[in-house]
Amino acid sequence: ATATATDNPPPPSSSGGGASASVEEPQNRTAAAGSVSAGRWIPSEQWLAAVKNELPLTTILRLLQHLVPQIQELVSRSETAVDEQAIMNFIVNTTMVGLLPVPHPIVIRKYTPNHFTGLWFTAFMWGVVFLQNQLMPLYDGSTIKLFTVTIAPPPRT
Repeated sequence: ATATATDNPPPPSSSGGGASASVEEPQNRTAAAGSVSAGRWIPSEQWLAAVKNELPLTTILRLLQHLVPQIQELVSRSETAVDEQAIMNFIVNTTMVGLLPVPHPIVIRKYTPNHFTGLWFTAFMWGVVFLQNQLMPLYDGSTIKLFTVTIAPPPRT
């Protein structure tokens, strides 16, 4: 399938168009990537399915597949209505160990100094020192230069 200009929604316009347009005119939803009607972009079912497939929902869906049956069982066992606090207490006390993916390990990288990072760090630190001393001016701001620009002569050929 080749990409067309209508695969992605256009930026919102000032005419107030948006998601509500799909509710107002559902007959235009059958187009492959959506359609434009009266200046409004209307998403299609195919476009929505494509966007849903790109969303990283696996962890959330796995969590819902595990919790929804348990919460439904909790509600069915209760003789009275189950309030929100009871469901929250159930979720807090339910273990998710082994259900959610293991987080990525933290990668520690050692700083390797070079000329350019040294220049950046020096300019950054002097900028912090200068900005932190604005209330009681220790420095004359008109004479401080945090960096200089040198124009090199063109190379000889």
